Amino acid sequence: MAKVVKGVLTQGTKVWIKHGDEDAPKLTQMECITGIQFGDDSPTEIDNTCLDEEDTATSEFGLNKPGEGSITINTDPKNASHMILLQAASNNETVEVFVGWSDGKAEPTLGSTPDFEVTLPETRTWTTFTARLKESSPTFDPDSLVKHSIAMKRQTKAVTQYKTTV
Repeated sequence: MAKVVKGVLTQGTKVWIKHGDEDAPKLTQMECITGIQFGDDSPTEIDNTCLDEEDTATSEFGLNKPGEGSITINTDPKNASHMILLQAASNNETVEVFVGWSDGKAEPTLGSTPDFEVTLPETRTWTTFTARLKESSPTFDPDSLVKHSIAMKRQTKAVTQYKTTV
């Protein structure tokens, strides 16, 4: 009997960030990310209750507030991508994040001037967003590896483009 695939595994997920100088940005694959959370968006509520209302307040949704998430690593000073991520967080840098789901193997490519757009292959599902990184302290737990959970304040929605080719 054939094994039935019931979803997309997290193992095999890859993360890239577009970072650095806007005149010469770099696209770097983050090696050995142990977790990523996008954070949940929440719309503001605008109260539209009339003064003569005696029972229930009413409201409507306003602008969307992007969520706060994090990228978690087992910090390795020999891992160049970890050092790039920690330095970008130390600088409170705004980066573009590209999460390639494990349903494909293709990698994104960075275009050249003038706009340095990132092209995402359609043979993989992608979640993308822009986020401002925040510096964080390492965590030292007993019988564990040193970890960093780099906080991200998203500046855009997290948009998912599902794989279109088989």
